[in-house]
Amino acid sequence: MADDLGSVYVFNVYSETLTLSTNGATVAAGAIPGWFTNATPKYRPNAIAVPRTLNASDGPGRFFNGKNALTISWADGLFAAQVPIDGKSYPIIQDLLLFIDKNSWSLVNQYGIEVENGPVLGVADFDILAPIFAKA
Repeated sequence: MADDLGSVYVFNVYSETLTLSTNGATVAAGAIPGWFTNATPKYRPNAIAVPRTLNASDGPGRFFNGKNALTISWADGLFAAQVPIDGKSYPIIQDLLLFIDKNSWSLVNQYGIEVENGPVLGVADFDILAPIFAKA
């Protein structure tokens, strides 16, 4: 069954290396380098695959059905976001793409359609962020 599960392909759409934690643990694949600037084509984002799992109780460091708490670390600061995945709309076997830039994220399905989006907030913005995580 585990081989049949989908992944969330996380793209770093920023020039600095991104270290990602999902739901309290750094993802196993590690850091995502910043975009390519000396390649053709330029500004091509790097990505890693993060496994999907059914429930939060299956362990941190993965994406599950529900509200996923992300901690994003770039060299210039610590940021946070909350990414919901609706398991009824996007079955556990389906791959998803998550694009993270400096101030927002976008979740895209396997057909290239944006299905969710939201803010990426710096820790200085935590007063704004706290009520969002309180609802989780």
